[in-house]
Amino acid sequence: MVVKALSTPSSCRPAGDELLLPVRMLNEFTYCPRLAYLEWVQGEFADSADTVEGRWQHRRVDEPGTAHSSADETGEEKTELIHTRSVDLAAPGEGLVAKMDLLEMENGTITPVDYKKGKRPHVAQGAWEPERVQLCAQGLILRENGYRCTEGVLYFVKSRERVRVPFDDELIRRTRELVAQMRTVMDAAGVPEPLEDSPKCPRCSLAGICLPDEVNFLHDGGGKAVRPLAPPRDDTLPLY
Repeated sequence: MVVKALSTPSSCRPAGDELLLPVRMLNEFTYCPRLAYLEWVQGEFADSADTVEGRWQHRRVDEPGTAHSSADETGEEKTELIHTRSVDLAAPGEGLVAKMDLLEMENGTITPVDYKKGKRPHVAQGAWEPERVQLCAQGLILRENGYRCTEGVLYFVKSRERVRVPFDDELIRRTRELVAQMRTVMDAAGVPEPLEDSPKCPRCSLAGICLPDEVNFLHDGGGKAVRPLAPPRDDTLPLY
């Protein structure tokens, strides 16, 4: 396991006292507040097969791209459709900053496209909450910068599917609520408590740093069994 520290990027430090929250960390916070705290406040990071694969899948969209317009067979433009990749943008009013994978601009409307390495989950709202909140936060950043933005798209690389995420009032309210909660937790003195017996933990790259079951075991006085950490390779054994 490769462990390294994460430094706070300079783009997250506005002129005022309040740090801008990266939307990637908002995704992590929505998934698990303790994970976001360990990464963002304490600077912990550990690679896993999932994080390495995710970087590989992002290799193209992480390279800034040149905008272009589509044209028909005669070479005449049929509609203004512009793509640009790896865009850094901040919204001090929302308290957010983001590096956006891909922006699609057509007829005055801009749509953020966020790449995800896996398959599309077959859930009622098309995607899990952390991904929808992250995408909505990108939309709020774009709106504050004067762009018309009504929805985003999640592109799942493994299944090659696009999932539309409308930025309705409920999602916007929930996103801003989580931003406020995250800022409160990040400013607190202590690390958030770990999740309890959660299926999220075994595949988390920070499980060996977070030690959720071990911490809960000590807090509960040894009331619950500690799950073994699953090894990343099938020819190895659990740690205990």
